Amino acid sequence: MSQNQSSATAIGAAVLAFLCGMRCLSEAGAFGVQLALLEASPPYFVGAAWNGVLAVILFVGGVLLLLRKPLGRVLIVAGTALALAVSVLANGEIQAYFFATVDGQPLVKDDVVAFMVFATAVSALVLSVIRPTSDWLEGKRREDEEPPKQDRLPGW
Repeated sequence: MSQNQSSATAIGAAVLAFLCGMRCLSEAGAFGVQLALLEASPPYFVGAAWNGVLAVILFVGGVLLLLRKPLGRVLIVAGTALALAVSVLANGEIQAYFFATVDGQPLVKDDVVAFMVFATAVSALVLSVIRPTSDWLEGKRREDEEPPKQDRLPGW
């Protein structure tokens, strides 16, 4: 590794975290509009709070990652993992607590769009946990310095 480590994976993880955060923010906004226009209902409160918290976690994580703070990486992993868990596990009646609907239909109807939302979260998660992101966060390893045994790739 050189002193000028590539920041591509970290920047990619941060940008994808921002995109996931925007998606959560739009869901929170949809729930907020439903709270304002329709009768107050528990799914609206839970959905607005859940998506609002996820948006904050992802935005703060992205900013901290760009500032080379390890906490940013942790927040991105936590935020994307929670978002992925909900998108995979929330079905049936519980889905209304996490995903905004209009007349009983989800806002994201198209399978391609739903897949892209899922792929963005998976990509942010993967880019934030891979070794080049960690190396960029540390930024200390010299070219002639060997990584610790637990960090070595097979065949090192």
